[in-house]
This record gives sequence, structure tokens and C-alpha cells, in this order.
Amino acid sequence: MERRLECVLAASLLLGLASSGSAQEGTAGRQRPAPHFELENWQGKKVSLNEFRGKVVLLQFFQSGCPRCQQEAPVLERLYREYQNKGVVILGISHDAGGAQAVKKFASDFGITYQLLLGDIEVAVRYIGVTPLYYSFTIPHYFLIDRQGTIVGEFPADDGKSPDAEVANLQQAIKNVLARSSATSPAGTPSSN
Repeated sequence: MERRLECVLAASLLLGLASSGSAQEGTAGRQRPAPHFELENWQGKKVSLNEFRGKVVLLQFFQSGCPRCQQEAPVLERLYREYQNKGVVILGISHDAGGAQAVKKFASDFGITYQLLLGDIEVAVRYIGVTPLYYSFTIPHYFLIDRQGTIVGEFPADDGKSPDAEVANLQQAIKNVLARSSATSPAGTPSSN
């Protein structure tokens, strides 16, 4: 197994994601229930997506050695600090061969306070659509999940945008989801599926 994930997009993914685009709310036309997962964070605590039902979740697939992920980390942290009290959670899912030690260093180096989880290929398969035989995908790769647990946006990395512009795009999508959800239910109220 290679020591680190390539930051390339598989041809099959390229076709699927290119059609989805990275508009303000990504793949709004491909909304679907967010697949459940339970992963350990770098401190060894199990974290389940179900813990965040009733919140807006920005899910990030990343790797600590990815230059783009490193550039976006401080901007994403600022976004988290701005929205954490408004019912928004950011979960980073690492695909590092170095495991917890690599993620711990990444969190320390970039002052990350949002949850960083240790990913596995099964989660990438369910979210991004990679296969166990060919598991390359572009990182960072984001999914926006609304309060009801539905994926309302998918945002593959866009090298044509600066990290600030890419995170600004994510921020606008978060604002849109918060505005929509506050019009339909009280903030933080879990909905039943």
C-alpha cells in the first residue's frame, strides 16, 4: 500500500464529480442521506456522525501532508470558530498512513480545535464513491450535511481557487443551509428520519 494518498482524481471520479461541479452548494441535485460512520479521533475517542444530528456538519477528507490541506487548515479553523455557536460542526477525516501521530502534529501545527478523525477506506467509499481497488481521490474534499442528516453539497478541491476563496464558497453554502434550516425548525432541534 502506498505511503500516502495521491492528490489526483481517478478517471471514473473525474467524470462523476465534473458533472456535479463545485457551485455554491455543490451537488444540490444529488442530495442523499449522509452515510453513518463511527471513527476514532486522534486522541482515541470514538466519534459517531449521529452525535451531531440536529447540527450542520462540514465533513472534510484530508491528509496532513497535502499542501492544499495545510493552506486551508487555518482558514477552516477561523470558519469553525465563527460558526461553532450557531450549530455548525467541522469534522476532518484524515487519510494519513502515519495515523494518530500525524494527525496530532497537524492539529498542533495549525492550531486546529475542530474534531480530526482517523479515516478508513470504507468511509471514503460511501461518501466519495472510490473503490477499495482504486482509492485515489482529490483532497481536500468536502461534504455539507444539513440538520436532517442529508448531504446538501459536495465540494472537491478546486486548484483554480485560492484556499480563502474555496473556504468562502463553503462559508456561503453553510450560511444558506443555516438560513434554510432556521426557517423550518428551531436551531439545534434534532429531526427524526
